[in-house]
Amino acid sequence: MALTPTQRRNQRTIIIIALICIVPFAAAWYFARHPQWVMGDLGNVGHLITPAIPLDYGELLAAPVTSSESMAQLRGRWIVLSVADGPCAEVCRQNLYKTRQMRLMLNKEIPRVRRLLLLTDPGAADALADWLRQDEFLAVAGLAPTLREKLEKAVGGPLQPGQILLLDPLGNLMMYYDADFDPYGVLKDLKHLLRASQIG
Repeated sequence: MALTPTQRRNQRTIIIIALICIVPFAAAWYFARHPQWVMGDLGNVGHLITPAIPLDYGELLAAPVTSSESMAQLRGRWIVLSVADGPCAEVCRQNLYKTRQMRLMLNKEIPRVRRLLLLTDPGAADALADWLRQDEFLAVAGLAPTLREKLEKAVGGPLQPGQILLLDPLGNLMMYYDADFDPYGVLKDLKHLLRASQIG
């Protein structure tokens, strides 16, 4: 039996209502299974660490080099983390420059992001004295062997010169970037995370 125009309209309305209810759940399920689509994985800029690896702030900041004030400002913020084996050589200094410029490009979101350099040899910080005078928002600490193990677990192998890692405001290692990372790609990821996050 043919449907009347009113019945057809009612049928279309029911289908639309059903789609409105189903589509958001289906999209949420899909993006949960494919997080790279949420992160905007263009050119594999960042590598998502799944599951995220929690770090203890006490371990992370156990051997401070810079002031206690600069170290305290790391808690509860997004942290861009670099590691230097021995002295902070050319690749390390390039990273410090790129991450500083990247942070400045965050504009009003700048207070939510801090940078931390971990040194395998805390004595190497002496050579960074001039840099630290010009970069008051860079915190520096020593790298404990147990912490190094967690960082290497996060990146799936030995740390490479120039790699950076990203911690969320709860202290979870959640992303890492290869040594030749594009600062604009990292910036894009960070902006996305800051928009989506209600913390930090």
